[in-house]
Amino acid sequence: MRSPVLLILAVVPIFAPACGGGDRLTVEEYAEFCAGGIGRAIELIEPDNVTWGGIVEIGVPAIERLREVMPPDELERFHRASLKTLDFVVGVAEDHPPDEQANPLAFGLDAVRVATQLRRAVEALPDDLRRTLREAGCL
Repeated sequence: MRSPVLLILAVVPIFAPACGGGDRLTVEEYAEFCAGGIGRAIELIEPDNVTWGGIVEIGVPAIERLREVMPPDELERFHRASLKTLDFVVGVAEDHPPDEQANPLAFGLDAVRVATQLRRAVEALPDDLRRTLREAGCL
């Protein structure tokens, strides 16, 4: 069974390197952008031994890449919610000793609020966009 901390990370797309330069991406480019990210994150974290430092090591570069990307208009809300969620997870992780095993209880009640915002952003997507992102492994 996967650690709850790993599941929190898996909810947030950990994006691959940006494509498209500073231009707004198309839906297809955006799906490609995040396609391999979650799988790579899961490979980098040992499910039974997730440390706060491991979360930061994966999360900080992902945040930097997310901030460089201009999503298509129809994915803007989803993109912002993903970035906010990842900022939250990394912020909590940075407040703990890097070698300490991550404890999902440290996320507190704020995790519910942040996760709800992300869930609502996903639910607000039209079915075809949700399907495209799901097929790409972004959700």
